[in-house]
Amino acid sequence: MTMLRNTIFTILIIVAFAANSALGFSSLQSSPRLETNLNMFGGLKGAFANEDMGAKKNEGLSNGPNYNENVTVNGKKVPGAVVGQKLTVVAGRARVKIPVNCQKGDCGTCMVNMNGKKVKACQTPLPSGKTSINTL
Repeated sequence: MTMLRNTIFTILIIVAFAANSALGFSSLQSSPRLETNLNMFGGLKGAFANEDMGAKKNEGLSNGPNYNENVTVNGKKVPGAVVGQKLTVVAGRARVKIPVNCQKGDCGTCMVNMNGKKVKACQTPLPSGKTSINTL
């Protein structure tokens, strides 16, 4: 009985060692691997080699932003104001705080004078051309 147990134990050790070696778990590697290569995507390496995408273009705005350099908020000149920005953002660049509550234009808290007309700063985009904004 003891001999049979020793024989089975020896066979299990040999099978385990053979399985570890076959699966690459051998602890007798000569040098560490410097890269991982699964060979799963090797067939896709040249898949798009014949594609001609043309010249790469700038992915941003094609002509850049449209600046309006003729903007004043409470008499302060606003450098780098972009046409189309909300008036609250433009006033922030001049360090002028316009109070807002709803951001939808419903409450009227953000009313300002723009070129002599009362407008809601949270909804009104900056126009091109000379613009004078005064808080109320």
